[in-house]
Order: sequence, then structure tokens, then C-alpha cells
Amino acid sequence: MMNTKQLLYFLKTAELCSIAAAARELDIAQPSISLQLENLEHELSSALFDRDYRGVRLTESGQLFKAHAESIMRQVDQAKLDIRQAEQEPAGRLVLGMTQPIGNVVSVPLLKLVEQRFPKIELDLFAGLSYILSAQLLSGEIDVAISSPDGSDTKQLTREKLFQEKLYLAMGDTPQLSSQKPLRQRANIPFTELAEHEVIVTGRQDSLGYILRQYEQQMGVKVRHRPGFGQLMTTLRYVSDGYGMLLSPSSSFYHLEETGQIHVLEVIEPCMTRDVYIATSANRPRSALMRAVIPLIYEVVQQEQQAGRWRGVFFSQSD
Repeated sequence: MMNTKQLLYFLKTAELCSIAAAARELDIAQPSISLQLENLEHELSSALFDRDYRGVRLTESGQLFKAHAESIMRQVDQAKLDIRQAEQEPAGRLVLGMTQPIGNVVSVPLLKLVEQRFPKIELDLFAGLSYILSAQLLSGEIDVAISSPDGSDTKQLTREKLFQEKLYLAMGDTPQLSSQKPLRQRANIPFTELAEHEVIVTGRQDSLGYILRQYEQQMGVKVRHRPGFGQLMTTLRYVSDGYGMLLSPSSSFYHLEETGQIHVLEVIEPCMTRDVYIATSANRPRSALMRAVIPLIYEVVQQEQQAGRWRGVFFSQSD
């Protein structure tokens, strides 16, 4: 049966491209490593290495197996850490992934709260598009994600509903384009009217593009949209300078709205909303760090909703 010893020997040999070098680094007899690798290849019914006088290199099957072996070893290491942490005060590094709008409103208060409640927890924040966050959860690169549906397969994820955010059309307080200037005097815009303007939105593979496509199909309307500039800050600068309009939740722009740099229109008929979830890998039990930090996420989101910075419906952890 395959075991972690074999995976360790395999990964070290793949890293060093040499069975002899792997034996020296692991302080194991070279024949022992060779035997374990042969047993592994026999069990998989596939050659994992090509061997010649220069050493070894991974076959195509070996490259494929390497990704699985790395994932398994990460999970084993995490399991050991989780067991240790369950018996003591939560301590260690938790990687939390968020979309950029969510990070804009949640990151700072969450970091402060974690430092206050659990000073031994190191919270490592990562911002990315929804489909990238899902892939990173499954690979073990991040531990928890706060994101929205994008149409991708979620069977391997465990999700709990956190928020239902309202979507708005944000524009500069002093529009530079003549087509936008009449909108400055209004508080809302019907969804069908969006088709008369070019709207900045993330790509169709990401959650916001996916949600917009659903509303387009529902209403029989095609919205002219263009991609943002990769970084939310750059896109918001472009919008606040009056050159474009952004479809986004209030979490993206609340700070610019507070200072009067942008004007916001609520999208109506219908009101546009998007669900937000806390997600973890279904293949991995929730660690002590997750159990400590996730309630704090709920606490911060409720705080930001009550302050009006993130507008929508909050779902408590017991809902």
C-alpha cells in the first residue's frame, strides 16, 4: 500500500533529479529509496522516472503524480498541525483568500480583530478572482475563501452563506463623457438602461461576469461591458476621474463615496444582488485556526454592514 514514506522519497528524488542525492539528504540508504520507488511504480502500474547515467527525470505520469503527492503531503502536514493546535491556544498561519472588493472592506478590521483576540495567529491575506480562489482552496494554497458563485463546480467545497450584497453602478462625481452626465442627477438606473452605456465589469469567468450574464439572460438585454484594469485601485481611479462606470458592490467604493469622489446609482428593475460565501475544502476538516477566525469574519462583516460600508443582507452563522 502507498504510504507517506514513499511519497517523501519520490518528491525528494524528483526535486534533486537523483536517487543518490535524495538518499544523502534524507540520510537513507540508496537501495531503500530505490526499492520504495519501485514499489510505488508497481502499485501505480506506471513508470514515474526515466533513468540514465546522469540521474533521473520525471516521466509524464511522474509529473502528474507529483502534483497529487505534493497535495497529499500538505494535507498530512496540516493534519498534524491541526491536532497539535486543537489541544492548545490557536496559533500559526492561516491563509485567507478574498475577492478584491471584499478585501477592500474586510481586510483591515479583520486583521485588527484577529490580532486582538488571537495574537498567536498569523493571518495571511490573498486577493484574487473567484475561480482562482476555488482552485487554490482545492490545491491547499489557501485555507479559507470569501467569494461568490461563478458557475464552476463546487462539489469539493464546503460553503456557508455569509452575505447577499447589492450591486451598484459607480461613476465619477464629475463625469467626463457626455453620455454619463445626465446620470449624475439620478439615484438609480433600471437594468435594461445599462445596455445604453459601456460598463466596466470583471471577466465572464469571474463571479461578477457570471452574475451579469444571468441577469442579461433573465431580462433579454445585452450589456456592453469592458474589463477592468486588474487592480481594483486602478479601476476606481479611472472611474473616479470620470472616464468609466463600474458595476460593483459598495464594498469596492464606499471610501470614495464617503469623500464625494464618486456618484453611485442603485440598479433596479430588478435589484441586482450577489451571494457571498465562506468556503473551505470539503476534503479537509476545519482546523482550530479556521474555527477561531471564521466567527470573526462574521463579526466584521456584520459590523461593516451596519456601518453602511457593505450594503446588503447579512446572514449570521446560525442562520
